[in-house]
Amino acid sequence: MEHSCVVLDDAASSSVPQVSVILTIRLLMQGKEVGSIIGKRGDHIKSIRDGSGAKINISDGSCPERIVTITGNVDTINKAFSMICNKFQEVCTLNVLLLR
Repeated sequence: MEHSCVVLDDAASSSVPQVSVILTIRLLMQGKEVGSIIGKRGDHIKSIRDGSGAKINISDGSCPERIVTITGNVDTINKAFSMICNKFQEVCTLNVLLLR
């Protein structure tokens, strides 16, 4: 995991500078799993990016496994990861219903 710190100095708000930590996490995923995150025409990944505020990059499809890189502060990463997990849950539920 990579991280960096940025000190935001706003003397008007307090005497203690605020620290904004930027993190990067990487998820190793199968190609078919990534497809459910991307969605048709990239609709799902755009929604996750917009809804979370995190920067999300997905490696190219030249290998069976792909890397999903999520960068942002703790809140945006948590939100993006939660949205990705929710999308997987939707896909799994739909697959179970289709198998019945």
